[in-house]
Amino acid sequence: MNSLLHMQIFNSKAILTTLVLYVTIWDCFSQDISKRYSLIISNVTIIPIYKDTAIENVDLFVNKGMVEKIEKHNKNLALSLLSDLVITASGEYLLPSLVDCHVHYGDNKDLFSEYDSLYLKYGITKVVALNGTDNLLEHRESIKNKTVIGPDIYCSSPKNNDASMTPNQANDLLKEYKMKGYNFIKIYNDLSKNGFDVFSKNAKKYDLRLLGHIPKSIGTFGVLQSNIELVVHAEEFLYHLPVNYLMGEVTQPAKPDELYINQLADSVSKYEKHVSPTLIAFKSILYSARNIKGYINSVPLPQNHPIAVYWKWSPSASFIPKKFSKEKSINRLQYAYDYQLKLVKAFNNKGVVILVGTDSPTIPGLVPGYSLHQEMQILSKAGLSNYDILKSATLNAAQFLNISNVFGTIDVGKEASFILLSKNPLADIENTLSIKKVFNRGEASN
Repeated sequence: MNSLLHMQIFNSKAILTTLVLYVTIWDCFSQDISKRYSLIISNVTIIPIYKDTAIENVDLFVNKGMVEKIEKHNKNLALSLLSDLVITASGEYLLPSLVDCHVHYGDNKDLFSEYDSLYLKYGITKVVALNGTDNLLEHRESIKNKTVIGPDIYCSSPKNNDASMTPNQANDLLKEYKMKGYNFIKIYNDLSKNGFDVFSKNAKKYDLRLLGHIPKSIGTFGVLQSNIELVVHAEEFLYHLPVNYLMGEVTQPAKPDELYINQLADSVSKYEKHVSPTLIAFKSILYSARNIKGYINSVPLPQNHPIAVYWKWSPSASFIPKKFSKEKSINRLQYAYDYQLKLVKAFNNKGVVILVGTDSPTIPGLVPGYSLHQEMQILSKAGLSNYDILKSATLNAAQFLNISNVFGTIDVGKEASFILLSKNPLADIENTLSIKKVFNRGEASN
């Protein structure tokens, strides 16, 4: 009886195994292997960004640099028949690549490739470069034409900082910036009211957009009521009324007044301005004032690297230890930094669109690419949710750049620009640095 039972069980298992084998073979043969993909990422968890979620166990199919299909993972499908590049990503996370909305390339062409490689290494595939030059415009076109590899560059004009600029001069500059192909006009602190007013009134006629600082001649509320779209430092709101808190050896007021935080947040929200806080830039000034040598030794770029040398990161070359050398001036930096954390939290609570930017590498310790991840960590300390932070570095930036139809989320029909992470950034924002691979339009960049 036992022998007969064992035989029946054996036969049943054999039949079941055979059926599974037939199903697997049928799945393989039923595949349309005439359809080929340039890349398949298999069994990955997607963080799509268009909503606060993680979608587990999916296969993502890429063709011609775009996401063509996303399907629930089927372990019976022979994906190797569909692509020569199949990446098995079980337990890993796919995030849209990032945008740094405030970078600088300077005008040393020999360093451009250094910036490019660092941005791609850290998952940044698009940047907004402020203070542009003819050389940078040429480099931007080389990236577009794929003669060099780098992030897409959206380029502002050189900074406009002429305190005596006339309306005629401003109009002439608009024509020049349009002719050269700049995307934005950069506004700076000392720009005349005449120049600012002409830029604000006429930029749209030339398909140019305004971003930058808050000029002293205009003030916070003048800028909010203008056509400027992006204020690129949270600290800018401290230096004008109503806060009016300056850096250096100033005695009054002792600390910035928190009474104005909600008022500013309400106003920035009302006028629908974008803000790129660049808190990492201000923190780097603070830390450099305290101990510049120790601070620049803490970041992943040697002091003798050409970028660090060009931007004067060393204790002897940097202006920061000289400008902020006394306890009072360093304390004011700390008070201003703490205030900005609260201000940015209020901005986010009031629905102000935050864009992640760094000002790299103009200040000691701001490593291109890496500093963006530091900025996201600071935004977390300010109280923003991990999802809001990730959205600020992806979808918010895409919407600001008018490319959200093809970039900023992971979805069918979107650009195949991703970061593959070993850890979940929704659980801990520091996990954005657990980078295994970066893809730029379907091509692995590292």
